[in-house]
Amino acid sequence: MQTHLVAFEYGTGAVWGYVNAGSRTDIESMIPEVDVFDEPPPWMTEDEVDELRRHAVDVRGHDVLDRLLRRAG
Repeated sequence: MQTHLVAFEYGTGAVWGYVNAGSRTDIESMIPEVDVFDEPPPWMTEDEVDELRRHAVDVRGHDVLDRLLRRAG
């Protein structure tokens, strides 16, 4: 499993998180609503990246997007 940075854009902002998956393609096929990033954006601090990594969710869960949104709320 690899950890991938994702973002769900909802119009006025985005929810960021990390998802554990076998590949980027797994995420794109199972959660088409999110964008997958190779690197964090320049504005994201190391502390923010570390915090998101600590709360990574597994792509095999059926509620990945819901879990990302709940954590952001």
